[in-house]
Amino acid sequence: MKPFILICGVPHSFTSMISSFILDNGAYANEIWDNPKYHLSYTRLEERELQNFVSKKTKFKDYDLKNYFASLPTDRVAMAKAPLATFFINDLAKYTKREIKVIYVIRNPEQIILSSIEKSNKSFIFYFERIAWMYRFMVDCQFEVLPVIAERIKKDGKKILEYCELPSDNINYDSIKPLKSRKPNYLKYRFANILWKRLSIFFEVF
Repeated sequence: MKPFILICGVPHSFTSMISSFILDNGAYANEIWDNPKYHLSYTRLEERELQNFVSKKTKFKDYDLKNYFASLPTDRVAMAKAPLATFFINDLAKYTKREIKVIYVIRNPEQIILSSIEKSNKSFIFYFERIAWMYRFMVDCQFEVLPVIAERIKKDGKKILEYCELPSDNINYDSIKPLKSRKPNYLKYRFANILWKRLSIFFEVF
């Protein structure tokens, strides 16, 4: 029986690109979709069933994934991208005896924060916390975890495919695009840092 590969990572860490790379090199995905609440120029490659699982779990409801795992072909490497499933990652073992492997995509935290701020109105502290949360859950993950540095994808492509138990003789890199590097604005960082310190002091007093 071939393994199930779960792609995780902080938003804007290129999990979609890594997912596309694995699909282009022979993996199977059951039902990927573009989440309608996002208006982006690329496919997010979210797995609908796992997104529903995350939604139900956050509302403290039971959600059985046995039928989902049973629907996946056992003779092919199955892949799903569901970063938020990380928060319930060890629960996945309840629903399948299939081997689950995790790819944890890592990108320069500075670039994650800058990219995130560019596309939303949230502060950099919000995204810094998400990086910390994701890291903590991956540390506690009971499955095998392969950390993948997004900026090294072409150097590490063979290693990634071998980990996924996919052919690595003729690697397809068509989905790998040049990674944009945003220039940091240290004035914003400095202001946010000073504000955060002042708030911390204020709440410690009270």
